[in-house]
Amino acid sequence: MSLQLNLSSDQPVIHIKAYSGIKIMGVEQSSVTCEVDSPQLATLVEENGHVYLTVNASSEISVPVDSQIELERAMGSVKISGVRGIINGEKALGNLVLNDVGEVRIGKVGGNFSVRKASGAVQIEKVGGNLVVDEVGSFRCEKIGGSCKTKNIQGDFLLEKAGGDFKGQTLHGLIRVEKVGGSFKAQSLTISEDIRAGGDIVLKDFAASKDGLALRAGGSIRMEVGDNFEPTNFEMRSGGQDIRILIGQDDLDLVEHTYTYKMPEASRTISAAAGGDVSLRELTELQDDFVGDLSDKFAYEESAFSELIQERVTQATRMAEAKVKAAEIRLDKIMENVEKQRGFSINVDTGEVSEKRIDISATPSVTRPAGKKGASDEERLMILKMLQDNKITVDEAETLFKALDD
Repeated sequence: MSLQLNLSSDQPVIHIKAYSGIKIMGVEQSSVTCEVDSPQLATLVEENGHVYLTVNASSEISVPVDSQIELERAMGSVKISGVRGIINGEKALGNLVLNDVGEVRIGKVGGNFSVRKASGAVQIEKVGGNLVVDEVGSFRCEKIGGSCKTKNIQGDFLLEKAGGDFKGQTLHGLIRVEKVGGSFKAQSLTISEDIRAGGDIVLKDFAASKDGLALRAGGSIRMEVGDNFEPTNFEMRSGGQDIRILIGQDDLDLVEHTYTYKMPEASRTISAAAGGDVSLRELTELQDDFVGDLSDKFAYEESAFSELIQERVTQATRMAEAKVKAAEIRLDKIMENVEKQRGFSINVDTGEVSEKRIDISATPSVTRPAGKKGASDEERLMILKMLQDNKITVDEAETLFKALDD
């Protein structure tokens, strides 16, 4: 089923509340289209240049390419592609996948977060799962619970804390990754802040943007420097009493805890302390794809949580339908009792009433379920509808209400 809303602007602000997984695609059109199983599962309205969309089931949504997306609520996974406007979101409980977008500002993602080809800055507070970043202008994140893979960052990259591993490649701006629970492995980058890793630290073809840079690893530290590496003093500490240096004519294999290696005309110092071994070598070669293929990280995958939400929405819909049906059955029984006591019948389908009428001053006695008092909203609405359609009179409606309230 397709819901479509024609717009007066090609740059609308679209407010979205999604209680299941959704896919949003930017297209060259002046309308918003929502593909959903049933029209009762979505609402789509426009007011003063703002579009408000609420969906209660999995759906595919098409919007103008220059739309601004306000993701007000996302209970499932979300994929957004081909949208050039700003994407704002407070929270997504499932996975969030962005591809070919503009500027991004997101609060929290409960699942995995993947972003590729973002022309503007990408900012996110927290990611519960894994993080994948590829071909973005700049990136900033406070914390991720899982691992991070990133490459081809044009601007600065800031990640304060990662629970798992970090792997990066071709990072053109300043890199600041303060704390990693697993290993830190990267090539072709400039490090701007100290790095602490619970596992290994592996650096290939790297540079330091400041003096006094500190590397701290629970495992080993392996460093490879290229021809253009700025002369630096290396203060090395090995918990495994294994320090290896292979630079130019220097070939050292030391069984020591500490050693300071000084390059000629060094102007900076890097401190490298490891629980395991420490090695410093000249760069031998760069792998063509150090991080690996990330294509499968940008496929839409519904989260288990959104599937649970969808199941509950379906159950609630069925329960509502069952309540309406029960109200109809109950009302039929009440009307049957009314007819017996009043001596005429009411046909709710045709509105016809039998010719013979008797005094209706007496209120009929209707048996009610134990513990249940008063009419339900559904029952009252049905009586009012029959009254509106002239199927019963006002007196007859009052009699039915009294019967319901007994």
